Amino acid sequence: MKKLLNLNLFEIVLYIKEMIQNKNQYQGGSRTMVTGLKKKLIMAMATTALGATLIAGGTSALFTASASNTNNSFTAGTVKITLDKADTVAKYFNISNIAPGDSGSSPVVVTNTGSLNLRYDIASTLTGGLAAAYPGDNHPLTVKIYSDAAMTQEIVPGDNNRVLAPNGGTETLYVKWQLPLDAGNAYQSKNATYSIQVNAEQTKNN
Repeated sequence: MKKLLNLNLFEIVLYIKEMIQNKNQYQGGSRTMVTGLKKKLIMAMATTALGATLIAGGTSALFTASASNTNNSFTAGTVKITLDKADTVAKYFNISNIAPGDSGSSPVVVTNTGSLNLRYDIASTLTGGLAAAYPGDNHPLTVKIYSDAAMTQEIVPGDNNRVLAPNGGTETLYVKWQLPLDAGNAYQSKNATYSIQVNAEQTKNN
């Protein structure tokens, strides 16, 4: 019996097979011996199966715990810049019947409507016959941008250092146009078109 208990299942199966093959060796009074062997085999197999069950059950008997932190969120900020007069709604200038020596100006309010600090640059274009130079008459219409109401501090387009705070930071610029008094007949009935644009970028990490 002790020998059988020390065998694994595979060895027990082989042992049973050997006993079956040699069953013809047992005669008459050997029936009791065979019966005893069967009982021992059954007990050994049952003991082995019970041991395997206990081992398997033991591996799942562990203390466990867990913790979680879910649904963390991330939202990007925004860089948005606006002018007080939307391009499709109103214009800063719509001047007609201009004569040499005329001039005028308009405030332009720039606003940061985004959630991030920004810096912006100003770009402008002036085209048309009233802004051109002619042989012997180079006195075209000019348009300049200033940072002060007195219009003494001119802003040069390309100076990308104008900073606005987020969520409503503003700056008022002043745009002045002028047709020199020396403009000659070459400018009669001519016209010009002016465009202004502000381009912004974030200042954070930049």
